[in-house]
Formats: sequence, C-alpha cells, structure tokens
Amino acid sequence: MTSPRESVLKCLREHADRGIFRGFGTSVDRKGNLECRFLWHAPEPHRLRFEPGRRALVFVDLLPAVAYPSAMDRALRAFVAGRSGEELPAHRRIDPAKANCRCRNRAGKVSIEVRCLDDDLEYAANKAVKLVNEIFLNFLAGPYDGYMIEHFGAPEE
Repeated sequence: MTSPRESVLKCLREHADRGIFRGFGTSVDRKGNLECRFLWHAPEPHRLRFEPGRRALVFVDLLPAVAYPSAMDRALRAFVAGRSGEELPAHRRIDPAKANCRCRNRAGKVSIEVRCLDDDLEYAANKAVKLVNEIFLNFLAGPYDGYMIEHFGAPEE
C-alpha cells in the first residue's frame, strides 16, 4: 500500500521527470512533512510542503511583497476561489468535493494551500501544481507585469 507521502512524491516526480520542474529535491522534516524544492517560475527555488496529517499541499511563501490588505491580495484571493467555479471547464476546475484551496498572507508573503478532501492525493497534487501555474500565467501576467519584473526577474519587454 502506498503512503500519502509516497503518492504525492510520485506525482511531483512525474512533473520533474517531464522537465516541468528543474533541480527537484526532497526531504522529510521532523514532523513527517514532505519538503520539496525546485525551480519553476522563479529564479529562486519554490518550496512545496506536503503535510500528511492535514492532507495539505502548501506552496510556502510563493509570492513575496504582497501587502495585506491590498488590491492585489484581494484579487489573488478572488482568483484562487474562482478556480472552483462552474464556469471553468472541468479540466481547469478544482472540484470542491475533492479539494479546496486558499491563500495565506503572513507578513506580505503569500502561501497557496490545496487541501485534499478525499483519498485522491494525486488529484490534489496535480491541481496544486496547475493552480500555481495559472497564478503565474493567467493572474500575474499582464496586470502585474511590474511585480513580475521586480520580484521574479521577468523580462521588461
């Protein structure tokens, strides 16, 4: 039988094996949480923590320097909440019966959490990755180009 940590790790390794993540590395902390680091949308490694007890995948401090409260913080929260909306096609939607997602802003650093509500941890892990990808490609690109240039070294073109 596969452990929850192994299920999540298998899913994330598949992304790394396909070349989506670079420099993929893992460890287990003293609480039994899976800690993953990899390069993806930023020059600095992303940090993803899987907390088996809570069945939660957390992209820790994904977005720096997002003031709370601010228009960007509110817009991001609305964007993330909207990922469960019926108006999205099924392949892009997060099924609210299977997983829920939220933003946490601590000291201006936003973490994104996807929590598995059933036993399908691979679904939750894949949706967490897709959600973060959509944040960078569909939420930040365009209206927040200045933010992307300043904090992620995006080209100024």
